[in-house]
Amino acid sequence: MKNNIPLSTIRSFKANEEVRAYLLLKEKHLRLTREGKPYLDVILSDRSGMIIGKIWEHAGDIEPMIETGSPVGVRAFVEDFRGRKQLNITRIVPVNEEDFSAKGFSWELILPHTGQNPEKMWRFVERTIKKVENPKLLALLQLLIINNRSRIVKHPASLRRHHAVIGGLLEHLVYMLNLGLRAAKQYGLDKDLVIGGILLHDIGKLEALSGYPSNVPTDGGNFLGHEVIGYNMVENALSEIGNFPEEPALKLKHIILSHHGRYEHTSPRKPAFPEALLVLYLNELDTRMDMMKTAIGRELDDGDWTSAKNDFRIPLYKPKKDEDHDNTAEDRPHTDKKP
Repeated sequence: MKNNIPLSTIRSFKANEEVRAYLLLKEKHLRLTREGKPYLDVILSDRSGMIIGKIWEHAGDIEPMIETGSPVGVRAFVEDFRGRKQLNITRIVPVNEEDFSAKGFSWELILPHTGQNPEKMWRFVERTIKKVENPKLLALLQLLIINNRSRIVKHPASLRRHHAVIGGLLEHLVYMLNLGLRAAKQYGLDKDLVIGGILLHDIGKLEALSGYPSNVPTDGGNFLGHEVIGYNMVENALSEIGNFPEEPALKLKHIILSHHGRYEHTSPRKPAFPEALLVLYLNELDTRMDMMKTAIGRELDDGDWTSAKNDFRIPLYKPKKDEDHDNTAEDRPHTDKKP
């Protein structure tokens, strides 16, 4: 790639400009136009956002040269298509790992990370687990949460719907725990069951998603879904522990199977007791809040409102600069301060 056009990030792209960038290839689909000519549909991302791109020329030759989950160098024109920016890609090449630095490439440019401090979030998880009084549940959380620390602190919470960043799963769990501990006290619920249910409701995502750099569904994720995978992980861990009380075990597994709430949302069950209902709504609240923040953050146009091309299907209000507060880990209740 020539160097006369400076490197850009997706967030800085402006319509009707030519851009040059290093991006992560998240998806590629070879399709046909109405005239039967092949073209490539791609989804590209970096730390600042995600964008759709089209490759109209030589698509059949280019498709096998670029791999999903790999970095690519892109030269493109930014177009406005139905109110959203997309790329008309004129050149796309794989980035050779042997000369990353020579080309000015770094994984830090393209892999999205949580904006919170992973170490502080993890310490909050550890402190919360210590609040659990049931020794059998403590043993279960040791096996599935503490022993999976290295995976959890890096894993995304979804493919791209919510918290789809490195450390996103940990952030999702911490935000739910912050609210869940208070809600359990407010409503007089079983604290141990709420903590266990929150920490284990998405444990199957460790096996259902590959994680970054590619972050794609695994075969198990596609065949079974993270709910069934999580159920099986808990079932196997319970067998390893042995003599786990029957009712708490059934309730934990029910929370995993019911935390999406509706059959049409891949939920095998609906919540049948208050703690399960709480986990469902905490999960939904944190998911929707992250989706809205992400939709607003991805909007590249000027103006006070986004387009309606988002998951909420309405224009969303964008905060002005003086309203955009710094939500660092130091300001969050999930830091080293006691929750």
